[in-house]
Amino acid sequence: MVHQIWDAHPDIKRGLEEVKTIILSEMMVLHPAVKTKIVEYVEAPGKYLRAGLCLLFAQMKEGQIHQSKLYFAAYLEVLHLATLIHDDVIDGADKRRGVITVHQQFSNRIAIYTGDYLLAYSGRLLAKGLRLQDLSQEDMNLGNDKLMETILRGELSQLMNQFDTEMTMKAYLKQIQGKTAFLFGLSCQLGAFVPGQSKKESGLAFRTGQALGMAFQIRDDLIDYQLDVRVSGKPQLQDLQNGIYTAPLLFAMRENKSIRSNLVDYIQTPTPQALADLANKIMTTNAIDETEKLIDSYIKKSKSFANRLGFSENKCLFDLIENVFKKYF
Repeated sequence: MVHQIWDAHPDIKRGLEEVKTIILSEMMVLHPAVKTKIVEYVEAPGKYLRAGLCLLFAQMKEGQIHQSKLYFAAYLEVLHLATLIHDDVIDGADKRRGVITVHQQFSNRIAIYTGDYLLAYSGRLLAKGLRLQDLSQEDMNLGNDKLMETILRGELSQLMNQFDTEMTMKAYLKQIQGKTAFLFGLSCQLGAFVPGQSKKESGLAFRTGQALGMAFQIRDDLIDYQLDVRVSGKPQLQDLQNGIYTAPLLFAMRENKSIRSNLVDYIQTPTPQALADLANKIMTTNAIDETEKLIDSYIKKSKSFANRLGFSENKCLFDLIENVFKKYF
């Protein structure tokens, strides 16, 4: 089942169904229980934003979605899933996309190896997509040879910044640039790629996705302060409890210096009442509004880059942005 955000884009929706088929049909023979768990993740109602953006940019660029782009989209989704499985081990998460996480059902070791397998599998899907275009990774000149380094650098930054009460906005933005935005950028870049493409055009496609990825991650971080578990899929203020300090808290501390002291107190005595007091103090500031403005600034950047690519008359991308950021969060 493909998420409803793609209902207005039937070609992309059909393409994503094909992407799921590719992912499930081209896996090597695995232990039945592990394969069943991977199938659960793939069939769960995730938004498939990275894969969908790849297909959307392919359609906007070429007027159709070639088979190679389906493999690129499958590569992106499997890579993303691998990082999620690893994240869930680190975060101790119970569920992902409504599915019991691998480490909860089996063990941390099995979860790590499952994520590692998916990383290797994603590389095979990318290689097949390249072969379908008679290309090598060097021919594409996308710079994604540093992809995993960039993603892991962002993840390491988040871990090293955990419970750091001196966390800055600059460090936060750099962190999510590697953690989330780079993969969004690559999704758009791969989708828009055609042989002989200039570096400038390739770079604009990447920056369109990168800015959108920044907005997406900041919006996801904001949800932690706004919605309960029934809506967001995770307990409210989970990031704060895990020592992950994001835009709303950073804006609040900038406006009200005493919040930092409350944060230190909460770290030392993490009681429900101390958390509630801290949350209430954050909500008395303009942090939510400031975070919304930051999100809007990245959306505007994304649209500006898309316009420079010549997509200004193509409403598909802009409609998707409005749906994702205004309706489904």
